[in-house]
Amino acid sequence: MADIVDIRRRMLIDGYEIDSGVQNALQSLATNGNWMSKGKRLRGRWAKEMEFPVKNATEEPVEHLWFVGDTASFDERVIPNTKMVARLFNQGGLDFGIMYQNESNSGNDVRRVGEEGLFEQLVEQNIAAFGKAQFKQIVTTDPHSFNTLKNEYPQFGGTFEVKHYTVTLLKLIEEGKLTIKNKLSNYKVTFHDPCYLGRYNGGFTAPRKLLELLGVEFVEMPRNCENSFCCGAGGGQIWMGKVAPGERPAENRIKEALTTFGEGANAKTQLFIVTCPKDMVMYSDAVKTTGNEGKIEVRDIIQLVAEAVGVEMPLEAEAVAA
Repeated sequence: MADIVDIRRRMLIDGYEIDSGVQNALQSLATNGNWMSKGKRLRGRWAKEMEFPVKNATEEPVEHLWFVGDTASFDERVIPNTKMVARLFNQGGLDFGIMYQNESNSGNDVRRVGEEGLFEQLVEQNIAAFGKAQFKQIVTTDPHSFNTLKNEYPQFGGTFEVKHYTVTLLKLIEEGKLTIKNKLSNYKVTFHDPCYLGRYNGGFTAPRKLLELLGVEFVEMPRNCENSFCCGAGGGQIWMGKVAPGERPAENRIKEALTTFGEGANAKTQLFIVTCPKDMVMYSDAVKTTGNEGKIEVRDIIQLVAEAVGVEMPLEAEAVAA
């Protein structure tokens, strides 16, 4: 991977033409601090739609600074999960806040496509924002952000304690701050290890421990943990305007999950569990493109935790939001 990134850096320096989708994403990142061409002030809009106040960590002290990330902040397919994370943090008594428009993309994928200058610009913006905030540790929803904040920001003077939200949720349950009221024995699930949580950072235990506590029937895919399989979004691939012909990695992975579950009718609902906003998007699309709707459903682990704990989506809050 390091060699590939170096090659990409060199290509950018030498002026090679890059994919139009990647170019558009980089331009938006330079201008807006996100790759989705959204205004900075829209980053925290989802939080203002909540039925309780979400603290602005740049204005008042918090114990946990939640670095939300672009996909979880802006993608309408993922925002319901983002709101559910907030609800569970709130119910568990977690003192948390977000940086609203002061948060920029962490830069993980920017560095992977070889745009080192823009990466350093984003790092500088985020470290300045962190400097305005008072917090003890950072919690992230996105493994890509988790990886770069934890492992790469220290190179630029930004050394923080960084946790993935699965670790935070597990701690809340183990400490009795969130109580599992409903065992989810009606689900047969498999779990996809995100590259930047699993292979790169060894975060294998917390998601599996959560699934165990939730009471689901859990089966491992053949490729798991350090031998997991990429969803195809990382390294800027999710920005590509042109997609290579043939089977996509996410489609291959959904087929592997179905093979793992086995042939024939299953009395239990079959779920493909993810812990990354980009995975939610990539695999939900792959279920459709492989024609497997009705056979397997992609869910973020937060949806299962919410069901087990008994936290539901407030209808009046969502009606206002709509």
